[in-house]
Amino acid sequence: MTEPEVADGHPAALVPKLNDKDKDLLARKKQAEEAQAAKRKTEEFNLARQRADNCARARQAQANLSQGTRMARINDKGEREFFDEGMRADEARRIQGIIDSDCY
Repeated sequence: MTEPEVADGHPAALVPKLNDKDKDLLARKKQAEEAQAAKRKTEEFNLARQRADNCARARQAQANLSQGTRMARINDKGEREFFDEGMRADEARRIQGIIDSDCY
């Protein structure tokens, strides 16, 4: 005659009985794991939202750059400097890098 088995395949005689303290510990452990999973899910959602925002801004910047309009930036001295062809090419590469990493 064989011993009755529990769900995980171990004989019932080898599975210890849980007292209230052990049950409380297991419940707290489960609660902590659920909280960690919720936190991870929130972080993933925020990262996805940030990537989507970066992608939209990069695509808009790429559209502005490709239209050939004059573009300028403020330099370290606080002066406005207009992009020359080399600066436009550098900016186009930087924007394309953002698109490649954040847009899918």
